[in-house]
Formats: sequence, C-alpha cells, structure tokens
Amino acid sequence: MSNPSKQKGTSFETLIKEYLHHWGFPSAHRTALSGGYDTGDINGIAHAANDRQVSIQCKNQKKFNLSGWLDDTVVQAERLDEAVPVLVVKRPGRGAKSLDDTYTVMRLCDLVCLLQDAGYT
Repeated sequence: MSNPSKQKGTSFETLIKEYLHHWGFPSAHRTALSGGYDTGDINGIAHAANDRQVSIQCKNQKKFNLSGWLDDTVVQAERLDEAVPVLVVKRPGRGAKSLDDTYTVMRLCDLVCLLQDAGYT
C-alpha cells in the first residue's frame, strides 16, 4: 500500500476490529470500499433481539472534523437498514495499547436508542 494516509486508516480500522473481537463481537468485520455505497468501515454487529445493526466509521487523523465525519457516518449507516451510526476517532498521542481511550462520537438520539434497547431506565 503506497498511500501512507490510507495505510494509517487501514491499520486503525484493523485495531478497532480486533478490539471488538476481544470484547465479544466476533462477527465485526472491515467492509470493502464501495464508493458512494459505503456502509461504514466496520459492520457485523447487531442487536440480538431486534437485529438493528451498528455501522462504525473509523478516523485516524490529526485534524478533527467531527461534524463532517459524523454526518458521513449517519449517511453510511442509513444504507445499512438504518443502523446505529458510530464514529470512532483515534485519540492523538495514544497508541495501540491505549484503545480504551479512543473517542466514540454519536448523536444523542442514537445513544438513547441504544440505552432503551439495552433496558436502561
């Protein structure tokens, strides 16, 4: 892979996929690029009772664009049967051993849905 930015992104996506596997999501997988039909960087996670999926978009960049990235994440999740959109952003200065400190960004309405599905009151 000759593009350093693409290589950095691929490496981060792989780390997140492996992290999810470790924490009990064995079906989580990196998706193939589909141009205007992307459904996120990582798919394969679904709610056991209602099958609502999660679409994860991963970003490993120094300059943050949370609003634009989250908008793209929402659009990609909509292509996956209204999946829950989740943006995962590498925390600057933190390496592979600090994945627990990685940022996760989502809309409040999606957090509420997840909490309701999980039975929180």
